[in-house]
Amino acid sequence: MNNKGFTLVELLVVVVILGMLGTIITISLTKTLKNTNQDSCDEFVKEVEDAACVYVSKSDKKVVCNRNICNPIKLEYLITEGLIDSEIDVCTGKDINKEETVSVTWNEEGEKICHYNGERAYAR
Repeated sequence: MNNKGFTLVELLVVVVILGMLGTIITISLTKTLKNTNQDSCDEFVKEVEDAACVYVSKSDKKVVCNRNICNPIKLEYLITEGLIDSEIDVCTGKDINKEETVSVTWNEEGEKICHYNGERAYAR
């Protein structure tokens, strides 16, 4: 007998192996993309908070601060002053809601703490 080619069982084994490899690759790529998106969102939030801290430092009585807390700052002001590069919220992929605010406070050590959407807070 001259058997040329593959049997049905051999072909099915190869298809199953390729399917498993495809699944593993898809899962790892999904995790990588999710981590990258979260990192981008964290960087955006930090950029907004940094901009708010700079705005408070630069503004002459535009921002009212009493003791260790300042009035919330609208994102519209940060964009107008050119302190935020983009008008797209990286976390949502939509336009920035210019009515949202950033809060600036100080801790006991005198470091500024900025809060955007209650998401993150970075001490400066």
